Amino acid sequence: MSTSTFVHQVKATRQEQTQTKKYTADYIFVVQLFDGRYVIGQANNPSKRICSINSGYNSAVPKPLQVNRIIGIKEQNNSRTLIDVVTKYAEHYGDDAVICV
Repeated sequence: MSTSTFVHQVKATRQEQTQTKKYTADYIFVVQLFDGRYVIGQANNPSKRICSINSGYNSAVPKPLQVNRIIGIKEQNNSRTLIDVVTKYAEHYGDDAVICV
């Protein structure tokens, strides 16, 4: 195998790998704030996203250190989507008690 053939195969493999990556959020998380409201969101790295919400730099939760507890972090699938989880919490706790980020 010549060097140029090998380089061409490596480039083709890298292009295939970058084209097959999925860019959807893999997890849905629910956290409860100290005031009782629930924050629901989706992220590829939910722990990092929860930390950013707790930092106070998120416009939906402008004060720092507001996360009281993490209710759950689960994988997103066909039966568990962000809209379904937000709807479920809004029906159970009320629209004012749920923040979707």
